Amino acid sequence: MDYQITSDNITVSDSMKELAQSKFSKLDGRLKEIPDGSKSIRIVMNSAPDETFEIKAEAIINGKQYFAHETDFSMESAMVLVVEELHKQLEKAEKMYEQKWEENREAKRFPVE
Repeated sequence: MDYQITSDNITVSDSMKELAQSKFSKLDGRLKEIPDGSKSIRIVMNSAPDETFEIKAEAIINGKQYFAHETDFSMESAMVLVVEELHKQLEKAEKMYEQKWEENREAKRFPVE
């Protein structure tokens, strides 16, 4: 998976990049069947005015776009919440795909008499 890790108002250190890649690698493990060129993620880490951290993530997987945005007092916990949100969105999309596939399959069957 291609990662783009940026920030608008803080300097992103190497340890912050490693933390983000380790948290978001859980999504990459779920998408092993998809080629690396077909999946990318853009992560924006910011500090909010009330001493919280804001994490935004935009994932593009097989041309479909997924987005999550969370704010928390800890950068790591905000990242965990974003990863969980993206994970839920991916599961929902996968279930919808499987459901449509089954519906199309049933529509093509001939009635047995």
